[in-house]
Amino acid sequence: MEQTYTFYELGYLEYLWYFVYSLYYEFLEYPLMIRLCSVILIGLILIIPTTVLLFFIRNQLIIRKKNKLKRVRERYSGVFREILKNPNNLSEDIVREEILNCRSKKSSSKFSSSELELISKLLAEKVQDYNERRLNRHNYQQILYVLNIAGWLEDRIEKGSVTTCIRSFQTAQILDCTLRGSVATRFAYHRNKELRSVARSTYTLTNREDPFRYMEPDTDFLYHDSDGPAIHDMLLYRRDNNMLMPNFIDWIKLDQPTNKFRLFTIDEIAFFNNTELSDELYDYMLKTNDTQVKGRAIRALGKMGYTKMEDEICAMFANSAGYMRASIIVALRDLGLRGTKIVNFFKEAYTLARREKVMMTILDALYCCGEEGRAVFYALESTALEKDKLRFEHIKNTLTNDRAYER
Repeated sequence: MEQTYTFYELGYLEYLWYFVYSLYYEFLEYPLMIRLCSVILIGLILIIPTTVLLFFIRNQLIIRKKNKLKRVRERYSGVFREILKNPNNLSEDIVREEILNCRSKKSSSKFSSSELELISKLLAEKVQDYNERRLNRHNYQQILYVLNIAGWLEDRIEKGSVTTCIRSFQTAQILDCTLRGSVATRFAYHRNKELRSVARSTYTLTNREDPFRYMEPDTDFLYHDSDGPAIHDMLLYRRDNNMLMPNFIDWIKLDQPTNKFRLFTIDEIAFFNNTELSDELYDYMLKTNDTQVKGRAIRALGKMGYTKMEDEICAMFANSAGYMRASIIVALRDLGLRGTKIVNFFKEAYTLARREKVMMTILDALYCCGEEGRAVFYALESTALEKDKLRFEHIKNTLTNDRAYER
């Protein structure tokens, strides 16, 4: 015989399950369309208020974070400004005392992780505001040491998620904060490409002994546009402190999916005026078939005054086009060559040119080629058509001649 229960004999949980199941089976008796519409309606009723609530909470958190950053800025901005602009190199104790004086008496001498995150944003603003001449680098490093920014970032990197690691490495680069080599090395072969790239670039920036470890031919170094400024800053730092500089020719020969890193390296050779690499760069220029790399190398050699290439690049002009022709003219102008030979070359090149940018580049080179060059420039202007005379006026006017046509 089936056993039955009265209401009073059921427990609370049992009655709750009984009530839910009765509603469920009663709901199944309705037509399919009504059931679907009911589910959608209930979903909207639940989703809309939840979304509004989450948006409100998120907005309040953002406002709260902005208020905290505002308070941190009001508290530390003045003392950071005084320390960074102080021409004297302050000791660690003095810097610590000035920073702790800004805190309330009830506050601990240790800085919390959330406070350091806000202070790091403030320091990033200060570093960007002050250029190298106004910023006392010694005092800045003392601030980083007193706040233990390096230890805080290393702790975030070791314990955080992939996104936290990436942001921490980026913060270290922005703040020029030296991390332990083992921290970056740990993520140098991570499967996440972005994390691997930022870890390697951080290692290259902050390591003082072997910074070019991950930019050698036997590594899978991949260059990204964001790496350019970081690598350039690292090279500037090493040059200013008489530290070991890399072999740029080896960098040019690294296998890369695009030519961006080769072009960047060639520009760095010209920027640092590595004239001792001129012969090797010239040989590489002759061997490569890439027009853009060849043209950029010619421009770099011109800036470094490599006069040995004059005859070779002059012979290239007739069989070249566009960017290569402009590069040859720019290089010859930067070499500062004078005389009838080079002036006649420019004059003949002008008659061969068809592209507007190349013609403007040639006219600028003529105008900069001494008295003989200017005489030919004015002779060409006198015989030019009325619509073409605007080119000559553009070159002669120092306000309009920004040489944008050379790019």
